[in-house]
Amino acid sequence: MKIIIIGASAAGISAARTIKEVEPNTQVTVISRDDCVHSRCMLHHFLGHERDEAGISFVDGHFFADNHITWLKNTAVVGLNTAAKAVTTDDGQELFFDKLLIATGASYFVPPIPGLREATNVYGFRDLKDARLLDAECETAKNAVVIGAGLVGMDAASALLKRGLKVTVIEMMDHTLGLQLDEKSARPYQQHFAAHGADFLLSEKVVAVDLDETGRGVTIQLASGKSIPADVIVIAAGVRPSFDFLDKTGIATEKAILVGDDLQTNVADIYAAGDVTGLSGIWPNAMKQGRIAAINMLGERLLYNDRFAIKNTVNFYGLTTLSLGNINPQPEENFDVIVREDHSSYRKIIMKDGHISGVIIQGDIGGTGFLQHLIKQQIDLSGLDKDVCDLEYSDFYAVDPENGEYHYAV
Repeated sequence: MKIIIIGASAAGISAARTIKEVEPNTQVTVISRDDCVHSRCMLHHFLGHERDEAGISFVDGHFFADNHITWLKNTAVVGLNTAAKAVTTDDGQELFFDKLLIATGASYFVPPIPGLREATNVYGFRDLKDARLLDAECETAKNAVVIGAGLVGMDAASALLKRGLKVTVIEMMDHTLGLQLDEKSARPYQQHFAAHGADFLLSEKVVAVDLDETGRGVTIQLASGKSIPADVIVIAAGVRPSFDFLDKTGIATEKAILVGDDLQTNVADIYAAGDVTGLSGIWPNAMKQGRIAAINMLGERLLYNDRFAIKNTVNFYGLTTLSLGNINPQPEENFDVIVREDHSSYRKIIMKDGHISGVIIQGDIGGTGFLQHLIKQQIDLSGLDKDVCDLEYSDFYAVDPENGEYHYAV
């Protein structure tokens, strides 16, 4: 059987590895725009010169050769013929398949702001290509502007600060890391970044970018009337799933590729996994989707039912925070918000009707993984005779008297 995988990130590599583990004789071809497998979660370490390209790879250098996988790198798929079961690449190749996995991920979105899309020194921070271009800019740039203070924007800002640039972060929300943290837990990060030289312009909106005669952006204009100088601009204002080559193929899409619980599209033998499905932006979830899609392409039927996608771990300047679920409930939603804090930690637990809906743990996050299970399974805690902030992993296990096995007690 011939399987083609489009994309060499978390989902694509996970699928390729699984196929070769389960059915080693399957012919696998991976097609990717990249020429180096890398974790996008580690891009800031590359840009900050803490690691080289090999240091941000999540496979060893012999992965493709050792597993007898054909890798067409620096190659883009530009067409798909579902009837003929063939893909066309940008270098003119036509490749046939029995099963196809689309794992093309997502690309950064540039808002339609005058001058922003035209400027030649505007970069995303989604893949190694972006990081390489920014790395070259850092050799001469002095002022960097990061548009967006989410996790990607803060990653980029931390790396640019390490490279010695003056960094200004512009954010429409009133605090940094707005999707990951509340204002209280975000404030220490802003303070750490500011202590290392970053400026933050919050509750601000970019309205235009002034270009010089060469087409480079040189000044950021804000709705408040402020003007910010920029030698290099990083856009971190959201992403869009990448599936342009699916036009007129009949594969169902909305904002992402639509898949069933088996990760198959509406077209038989064509599957999708990872960010391109819009199911989750979490790296472990993408890996899991790749594995399940691979097994299903090999003829089994596993269902992907892990739809919980609201999990983030933030770690800058030695301060770690875990956030899960709905961390910023609206007053009209009538949630109970329990907060405990001291000089070294901050805990916020959001509850409703005896169930945890959201969690923020800042400081020591060891032993807190069970909280995700409590939220995902909506375990009723109303009968527990214990402060919810003091809950531990062991509170939810009992020993079966017959065989000594542990099992959930609630």
